[in-house]
Amino acid sequence: MKILGQDRDEGRIKLRVQSTDDCWHLHNLLEAGDRAAAFTHRTSQQPQDKTRAGKGEKVGMYLTLEVIDVGFQRFSDRLRIQGVIVEGPQDLGKHHTFNVTPGTVLTIQKEWGPSHLKRLKKAVEASRQPDIVVVAMDDDEATVAVIHQYGVEEKAHITSGRSGKQYESDNTEHEYYGDIYAKLQQYDLPLVIVGPGFAKENLQSFIQNKKDLGRHIVETTGHAGMAGVKEAMNRGIVERIVEASTLARESRLVEKLLQAIAQDKPATYGEEEVTRAIELGAAEQVLVLSNLLHEKEELLEKAERMGAEVHAISDIHESGEKLAALGGIAALLRYRIS
Repeated sequence: MKILGQDRDEGRIKLRVQSTDDCWHLHNLLEAGDRAAAFTHRTSQQPQDKTRAGKGEKVGMYLTLEVIDVGFQRFSDRLRIQGVIVEGPQDLGKHHTFNVTPGTVLTIQKEWGPSHLKRLKKAVEASRQPDIVVVAMDDDEATVAVIHQYGVEEKAHITSGRSGKQYESDNTEHEYYGDIYAKLQQYDLPLVIVGPGFAKENLQSFIQNKKDLGRHIVETTGHAGMAGVKEAMNRGIVERIVEASTLARESRLVEKLLQAIAQDKPATYGEEEVTRAIELGAAEQVLVLSNLLHEKEELLEKAERMGAEVHAISDIHESGEKLAALGGIAALLRYRIS
């Protein structure tokens, strides 16, 4: 995401959407009642169109909407902003939808609180970080996944044909690695290869004979498949190749929280208990679902004044689901409170 201009007095920020991840950040920034303006297309309302009902042509125009709803579909390439037209050449008071995709220039007008500005800053910083491809494999199977800022997307599941009747085929080991390599050629991204055994090193050698791997790491995990991908994230393996990977960092924080709770270490969850920990100055790290940032803004500002770090956890991937089960807000503590 790139900021093109801003008017602090009017609360107006103009920005360019550069990636699908930016659509996710905007999904978390925009709220009902905000105003969003963009160039769009709508059926012309010229006088002659009244005599040709339903035959008006779509024409380009600049509209401002008062936002009603914002929808983001995981792993799609667009954000839908639905609202009522409040400024524009026609149809004031009628409904319209912006379909925001990479390349869209959008102006947002709202009351920007500290949490909003912090998320916007993170979005701008995150736009400089690439997605990551992870291959989690063993001798029998490999899963290729892409880690976005907003979630993990499984792209392919490839079997070697060596294990079990259901996988019987004439595939050789060479063909197995060739199938994985063919899939990886679709992505010009940093690569992480993980898994148990020696298959990962064999794949690395196979690819190196084809071309320069570029940025990559190879690490051992206890599992292949999606379990191996998640293990790589939770152990910080992915963060080693892109230290600022938002999803990996969030996953590690939530896993650290869950371990602390399971081992009866200083940690707490739920709004009442977290509020108490913040007021006592015991909260060291506060984890909160991204869709609760605005609602909990006053509490989170107090947490930061008391020296706590506040981390927004996306509500649309697995770590967010785990935090939601704890009430949507939790804290790792400096010391135990009774």
